[in-house]
Amino acid sequence: MSNSCPDEGEMIQVKSQASKLTRFAMPLSLSVLLICSGCYTSKSIIDPYSYAPRSPDNTWNPPSYVKAMPLNDAPPDLPTQDEPFSLAEIVDIALRNNVQTKITWAQARAAAAQWGQSQSQFFPQFTGEYSFLRARQPTFVTSVTSGAGAAAGGAPLTVTDVYYSVYGPQLQISYLVFDFGTLRATTESYRQALYNADWTHNNAIQVLIQTIMNDFYNYMYQKQLYVADQANVETAQTTLEVAEAGLRAGVKDITDFLQSQTQLLQNQTTLCAQQQNVQAAYAQLLASMGLPANMELDTLGLPTDLPNTDLLPPLEEMITLGLQNRPDLLAAEANLHSYEQQLKAAQRQFLPQVNYNFELGKSYFNGGLHDRYNFQSTIAVSMPIFSGYYYRNAIKIAKANKKTAEEQMKNSQIDIIQQITTYYSSVKVAYDTLKFAIAFLAASEEQYTVALAKYKEGTNTILDVVSAQSSLADARATEANAIQQWFTSLANLAYSTGMVSPTYLPTSVTLEETR
Repeated sequence: MSNSCPDEGEMIQVKSQASKLTRFAMPLSLSVLLICSGCYTSKSIIDPYSYAPRSPDNTWNPPSYVKAMPLNDAPPDLPTQDEPFSLAEIVDIALRNNVQTKITWAQARAAAAQWGQSQSQFFPQFTGEYSFLRARQPTFVTSVTSGAGAAAGGAPLTVTDVYYSVYGPQLQISYLVFDFGTLRATTESYRQALYNADWTHNNAIQVLIQTIMNDFYNYMYQKQLYVADQANVETAQTTLEVAEAGLRAGVKDITDFLQSQTQLLQNQTTLCAQQQNVQAAYAQLLASMGLPANMELDTLGLPTDLPNTDLLPPLEEMITLGLQNRPDLLAAEANLHSYEQQLKAAQRQFLPQVNYNFELGKSYFNGGLHDRYNFQSTIAVSMPIFSGYYYRNAIKIAKANKKTAEEQMKNSQIDIIQQITTYYSSVKVAYDTLKFAIAFLAASEEQYTVALAKYKEGTNTILDVVSAQSSLADARATEANAIQQWFTSLANLAYSTGMVSPTYLPTSVTLEETR
């Protein structure tokens, strides 16, 4: 094999190309460095452990750019009034300030938007585009020359750079003509999902109302128990004064005085502890209302008159009412319908789809030359033949989700029946308990009065007085608890039947109105 040396013309051409490459090498390198530097986001790429605690016994110190979120110091949404707030007004405040109902409201709005978004495919899809292409295309040209150079080295090659531009607008229209109801089933599943979100929001409101009523009645109970503890202190103080008077007169022993003093101290201790219970119940009520626990909110008290009857219809009617009105059950039903439609959509994905596509545009070339316009119209029928069992498994997933929704709805029905039955019985028991508690308090007051009078006369001992005093304290606490259980059981029964709403509170009826 013989080697031929390049002639002088070729050497000059290679040097020229090398100088051009050297001239573009520096700007190209700088461009690459700038692009790569934009990919560097933080030190975590090189040293990720620097963003975590150094050891198990060290705390994490945030970087200086991590700032705490500013506190929301906006005043709560409260009506302006001088009189104490009723239960209905407290519920109204809670509905405007509670965070959970705001979350479910936003979720319902998002579900509504998703349903609307799912219907967009029923319309033709228009897409506009304007493109501009600027390119350089090298062209190799062979020069046919004669002479010694051409004979020795062959035909020389020259490179000619061709610059050209292509630009113009394009319009594309696509439309799903027919898909055997797949899109319709998908849209229907979103509609049922919207109903699920709406019923979930309604249930959140009813749960909030139930929570507010229970917290309110618990707060009233703690306050009533505090009043009872104050009365117990006064009763113990009366016993102590009688024992002290007998001790000074020389007719009573020091043991009686110490016994009554011990009872007084015990009641005073209970009274101090009850103050914390009242404050905790008040803070819980404000927290459920979505208000800060350190604000002042004056509330009305509870009536104490006993109703003449429990006013309850038969249990079967209450269960029927609950199964018709409970929003969580209706939400579970809508959830089941949504998965049923998803199963239909999954089963129809095997069927063909008919799509129509139309493109129209105009392209401009160098010097303003254009092609008038170009268009493309396509009708395509497509269907999956094999996708790695994707659609088959999609049907299995949809069936499993539908089965899950069915069992969830059945479980909701069982829970509702159980709640109504339990709360129905609780109302009847609370009614009887309240009657007995009032009678128990009256008897205990009379017992203590008689025991104290006999103690003054010297016909019984201090133990009889202390025993009657303890019975009176128990009776006061029992009455306060019975009143709370009466109102709480009514509130829970109203919730379990789906009767509570922002516009109607059956449990806010006073005991006088139930006569």
